[in-house]
Amino acid sequence: MYLDTIFMRFSKAVRRPFALPIGRGRWYDVAMNPTQAKSADLAEAALSRLEDGAEWLYGLAERLRAAPELGFSERATGDIVAAELGACGARIRRGLALTGLRAEAGPPGAPCVALLADMDALPTQGAPGGVAHSCGHHAQLAVMAGAFKALVEAGVPERAGVRIAFIAAPAEEYVDLERRLALREKGDLRYLSGKQELIRLGVFDDVAAVLKYHSMADSPERKATVNGTLNGFMAKRAEFIGKAAHAGAQPEKGVNALDAASLALQAINAQRSTFADHDHIRVHPILSQGGTVINSVPARAVVETYIRGASHTAVSNAAAKVDRALCAGALAMGASVVIRNTPGYQALRPSAALGALLGAAVREVLADRDIDYADASFASDDIGDVASLVPTCQLGYGGFSGTIHAADFAPNDPRRAYLEPAGILARLVCALAEGGGAEAMHIKEEFVPVFSKEDYLASLDAMFGEKRFDAESLKLAESPGLTVS
Repeated sequence: MYLDTIFMRFSKAVRRPFALPIGRGRWYDVAMNPTQAKSADLAEAALSRLEDGAEWLYGLAERLRAAPELGFSERATGDIVAAELGACGARIRRGLALTGLRAEAGPPGAPCVALLADMDALPTQGAPGGVAHSCGHHAQLAVMAGAFKALVEAGVPERAGVRIAFIAAPAEEYVDLERRLALREKGDLRYLSGKQELIRLGVFDDVAAVLKYHSMADSPERKATVNGTLNGFMAKRAEFIGKAAHAGAQPEKGVNALDAASLALQAINAQRSTFADHDHIRVHPILSQGGTVINSVPARAVVETYIRGASHTAVSNAAAKVDRALCAGALAMGASVVIRNTPGYQALRPSAALGALLGAAVREVLADRDIDYADASFASDDIGDVASLVPTCQLGYGGFSGTIHAADFAPNDPRRAYLEPAGILARLVCALAEGGGAEAMHIKEEFVPVFSKEDYLASLDAMFGEKRFDAESLKLAESPGLTVS
């Protein structure tokens, strides 16, 4: 009996049936109590629907891939998804964070599990029109929509007594910053990413657990990642202000803003050896402006950068070093610099409890040796902001080739790119739906958020701002000269 109890507890922890050999060649299940059997039945029904609709899923993915749209402009994308999910009877809200949407099925007021997907494409060199789904967001939309549709058609919300939500979030890619700041200035937005806006609007307030998927290129080492981490970041824009003069006849009468920016970039590079390895710091500036005509001393130059790190503290400490470097470049040339900060994203620290359930669902499809449970990416995603407030897990899954964020990033196996991850997430929803959503609610009750919603929004507000360093007004301290005998 003692051995049986151990195996039953283990089996419950991983949420998959476990068999014990009894006597000679006889086996029996020790994990299939009535509630778990019902959950398994629901999953089987949803997977059957998903398999039957495989061609629909592949077609949806290709339609979305063929119509890429940049952040906060994803209106056609929203039209496609809303039409497909509306056809299966979902309750749909649109216009969230300008172009986002939420579809929902299940009894009002019941515990809610959310399938979250990004909507936006990315400026991509070499792609038709310069825009492409080179980060695979079309796959996120198709996979999550496919899982949602299969679960609804299988009657999972009503039979389990839970709500299932599909949330399409705009503008995950942190690009086109000037346009987003203009939308903020007009009052159309308060924050610069889709999920930040959805958090402000209360779209996640009633959600017990958030599930997300991200496509990835195939590799020999792994076919999937479970609950990988991501860096957080903030954005900086430094405008160096000098003085124009004739570059040939009277350069001494000018103040070269480009030289100030170049020295600042060198100073930033010199800081790299001071970043602790465990902080996962990445600083990758560009010189976006540096003069207009060759025969004039540049009076204006602009440096833009992200500062990424494994925690809010790590990002803040690195940002202080970058600020010193920017000011040093201005000081060396006698220029001024205006530094504008904008909030980026929180580091992703996913729910371990959700990750355990996700791992069990992935192992229904892949061998354990093909799964990476310790992926630590230096990239960033506003899913980190959601995970700071609500239990969240993320699945990474192959079926793509090429380089992410490049024109050659594309699906090479539709079943692995779309159908298999949709099935994994459908299984996970059914596990969370167990006991009328009791499993999901238990995870939420045990979860310790990084912020309250109010403190989170206040932290974003505090990061917007500018500061100016004026080298001309700085007085260097004088000391007595040396006496030479």
